[in-house]
Amino acid sequence: MEVGFQRGVHLPKLDLWLDSRRRREFGLISHAHSDHTAKHQRPVITRNTGLLLAGYLNGSNPVLLGYGEPLETEEYTLTLHPAGHCLGSAQALVTDKNTGERLLYTGDFKPRHSPTNEPLEPVDCDILVMEATYGRPEYVFPPEEQTLDTACRILRSWLDRGESPVIHAWRLGKAQELLHVLQGRGFDVAVEESVYQVARAYEEGGVSFPGPLKAFDGRWPEGRVVICPPGKAGRDVLNGVRGLRIMNLTGWAANSGQWWGRPSDADLPYSDHADFQELVDYVGAVGAKEVYTVNGFPDLASHLRGLGYPAVHLDGSGRPDYGGFQMKLV
Repeated sequence: MEVGFQRGVHLPKLDLWLDSRRRREFGLISHAHSDHTAKHQRPVITRNTGLLLAGYLNGSNPVLLGYGEPLETEEYTLTLHPAGHCLGSAQALVTDKNTGERLLYTGDFKPRHSPTNEPLEPVDCDILVMEATYGRPEYVFPPEEQTLDTACRILRSWLDRGESPVIHAWRLGKAQELLHVLQGRGFDVAVEESVYQVARAYEEGGVSFPGPLKAFDGRWPEGRVVICPPGKAGRDVLNGVRGLRIMNLTGWAANSGQWWGRPSDADLPYSDHADFQELVDYVGAVGAKEVYTVNGFPDLASHLRGLGYPAVHLDGSGRPDYGGFQMKLV
């Protein structure tokens, strides 16, 4: 099965696009993050992704699939399987009806437990097309409980000094996961309005938070932690607040030698993606015979070739580095 990449994964023989960033008549959206979406006329999505993208896809005619529910065409069968990355996130298994070949596209995925996401389901395949966001050996994360214990100690120390703790997290996915974790550990948490609205959609999708949802209204009672997105939205919400202390929980913090662009008082390695070793392990877990990596770093494909896998990194340049393996590239 030929695999191409140009602002999205393309299977030309089947005329199927996976996470295309350009509008298509028909194509998969693996999850609701904006770097994987476009306003396709007929997007294939899970029901919970449909909840999260309801406004964005207004005017589209979505094909809503449950996990494991087949979509049949003359050329292939497509089924969606949990990816663990955010609510509704999915891997796509595409089975060619003429050859029997099975291609698995992961999108972003997270193998570790999340209290707000459907857990990752490894799916046997012949060809694996996987996201390589943290595809360098330096991005190996410590155990999450260890990171969260450290984060909670820091937050409580800031609160004990009468300071105003803020956690920066993107509005969809990690923000709701951290909200659930912190409420479960006894913190009083308020969230920026866009995070609040997504959390409401999470509740509609079946997620129960340990405490009440609170939208940040500018007031900061003693003992409160606030979660808000980085960038302008967060700056606007926090304008004028005194005694701010900022925490970033991000996988980029695993590489202490690389400054990744957002100043803070504390950076801790915590991610809703797979780390480098988890990416490598997943190739073996699904039994892939060929591997294509997209986005992130080409180092992962190089490392996999060293382990004996035919592996290629596709970056849309038209010049994939295939390390001598003869693979079906377009």
